[in-house]
Amino acid sequence: MAERPVIGRDGVFLARFVRNRRAKRYIIRVLDRQTVRVTVPRNGNLDHAAAFLEKSRSWAEERMDILRRSSSRLQTEWRVGADLWYRGRKERIVPKIGGAKDVVEIGDLSIAVQSVSQDLRPEIEAKMWAVARRELPILTDRLATKMTRSPCLITVRNQRTRWGSCSCRGTISLNWRLIQIPLEVCEYVILHELCHLRHMNHSRQFWAAVAKVSPEYRRREAWLKTHNHIIVGNLL
Repeated sequence: MAERPVIGRDGVFLARFVRNRRAKRYIIRVLDRQTVRVTVPRNGNLDHAAAFLEKSRSWAEERMDILRRSSSRLQTEWRVGADLWYRGRKERIVPKIGGAKDVVEIGDLSIAVQSVSQDLRPEIEAKMWAVARRELPILTDRLATKMTRSPCLITVRNQRTRWGSCSCRGTISLNWRLIQIPLEVCEYVILHELCHLRHMNHSRQFWAAVAKVSPEYRRREAWLKTHNHIIVGNLL
């Protein structure tokens, strides 16, 4: 629809205005450290969208600032001694001493690696993904017993922008990084997607269904927003 540079407190950021005919209200989403998206409903206009952004600019700039601070701490390599999120806790990568092969441990995980002196990220991610593929579908099936509908298919993927999704065909796709976050937050993400089996939107009826199966969903949403950097595999 349109893009505009906006002068903020920490410099200029880009505002993208996108019309969504299904949207019922203006919505702002921070996409990255310097970009926000403003969703414009069918009957909305650009001037009202710009005014809405101005009212919410402090919130948007705060979120971008959090992303900038997180990015400054980003470590692209995972090495012995680093801390990773695993099962809702920060666990240190430690070498296992005395074996014939190089092995590192993270919490209850034991991972054989080529060398403890190299970047361990590929091997650790592969191991965590394997754990997620084994555990998340079982957890989803168990939580689905609370619902009136069950997914047709459950997949565990490597999404970069979502914790989970639900397709119109009834497929629920989960991010393997759910294995890194607290169990109660992981369960909320799954319940959220299960509610989409009946409501393929974020309507009032959808959130009512979410509140019924996850009464503390607002706290779970807040945790996800605060720790969203985990989704790109950052270290803290």
